[in-house]
Amino acid sequence: MKEKLNAAIEVLIDQLQTQLEEVRETKKMINALRKRMGEEPMYSDIEESGAAVTRPDLFYGKPLATAVQEYLEIRKRACTAEEILAGLEQGGFDFRALEWKEKDRLRSLAISLAKNTKAFHKLPNNSFGLISWYDQAILKRSEKASNDGTISSDAKKTGGLNQKEIKSEINSAGDKSSATNRGPVSSTRT
Repeated sequence: MKEKLNAAIEVLIDQLQTQLEEVRETKKMINALRKRMGEEPMYSDIEESGAAVTRPDLFYGKPLATAVQEYLEIRKRACTAEEILAGLEQGGFDFRALEWKEKDRLRSLAISLAKNTKAFHKLPNNSFGLISWYDQAILKRSEKASNDGTISSDAKKTGGLNQKEIKSEINSAGDKSSATNRGPVSSTRT
C-alpha cells in the first residue's frame, strides 16, 4: 500500500513541477508586458535565466538518462551540456555514484548524451534535445550524415566506447600524460 501511495505522490510531484513551470512562464510574460509599457515588473520571485529546479532532490538517486530527460522536459527546449550539468547539480544528481571526477563531468556528460541516441539528439549547435521532439525524417538525415563520415567530434573521441570504457579512458588520460616524460609505454597485455 505504501509503495502505491509513494508512486502516486511521485506522479503528483511531477504534475506540480509542470504547473510551477507554467506559472513561472506566465509571470515572465506579465513582467515582459509591463516592461514594454514602461512599468516595473510585478513578480520578482522568478529567475530570468534558465529554469529553476525547485526541488534540491529532484534528480537524486535517478539514473543519468532519466534525470536528463526530466530536466529537458522541465526546460521544454534543447539545452547545452553545460546547462544540463548545472541543472542536474542543482537538482541533487549524485555524480559520485557514476565515479566521474568533478573536472571531467562536463566532458563525460556530453559523451554520454551523444552516445545515447535512443533518448537524445545532438543538434548542430551542440545542444541536446529529446529524440521525441524531432521529426523522424530529420533524424534519419542526421544519422545518414554521421554514417557517411561526418561523425561528430564526440563520437570520434569515444571511438565507440561504452560507459565503462569511457571512465577507463578518462582515468587513464592522466596516467598517459604523466608517463610521457618517462619514454614510451608498452601496450602489450600479459
